[in-house]
Amino acid sequence: MRPAEKTGRLIILFLLLVPVIVFSAGTTSHAQGFDVQPVKVFFNGRTRAEKLVVTNVGGGDLSLQVQAFAWAQDKDGEDVYGETSDIVIFPRILMIPRGEQRIIRLGAAPGPSSREGTYRVYLEELPIRARKKSGAGAGVRLTLRVGIPVFVSPVNNPDKKASGSLTMEKGKAVVRARNDGNTHLIIQSITITGRDARGAEVFSKDFKGWYLLGGASRTHVTDILPATCRRLSEIHAVVRTTKNSIEETLPVTKDMCAPQAE
Repeated sequence: MRPAEKTGRLIILFLLLVPVIVFSAGTTSHAQGFDVQPVKVFFNGRTRAEKLVVTNVGGGDLSLQVQAFAWAQDKDGEDVYGETSDIVIFPRILMIPRGEQRIIRLGAAPGPSSREGTYRVYLEELPIRARKKSGAGAGVRLTLRVGIPVFVSPVNNPDKKASGSLTMEKGKAVVRARNDGNTHLIIQSITITGRDARGAEVFSKDFKGWYLLGGASRTHVTDILPATCRRLSEIHAVVRTTKNSIEETLPVTKDMCAPQAE
């Protein structure tokens, strides 16, 4: 699972994130970064044009390629991306000297829809060949690819929230969260706890959250060891989202546990 994104400024530094590594002869290794604002883009019936402000906060010139992708989720809630012409981008390739800013303009092409349009605009750094310094050999050049969520509001937005279920079989506790609305929400956290007959906690598992798009669902599974499972009287799940919280409790019987190892 992935962590829920935060609002505010997004500062991208190579040494803090997992990079794409490009090997090129005659370059040296150095950290670069860029600042992108805003970190989310929203289009509605009144707003069909927006912009991203990109600041080069690194130590050298920055070259970027910008692409848009349609964003969906499969039956397991995993992100799926595809090509799209719904989001207009200008410019698609740009160079930003050190310490300077550039504006990327975005436009929404699709017409009204019953479901929120969801996209990702990716800013990908292109490698720039550095001047060879005296005594410098082959080095490692680090690049980044950063995705900005883009949302296009639907025609109607009924006040539907998230729902969920909790099941257990063969020692596997399963929490399923579903977004019953037509716009995205964010799963902030999921916690599964287990208690014995005296009410003492004997099991706990936390999951990190992520986006759950309109109409999508996601399943979270955790294994409970047979010895621990046989001590359980009940399991309890709490799913917290940006729209509502869901709580489910399930009594546990020994036939829900995995077989004990011989």
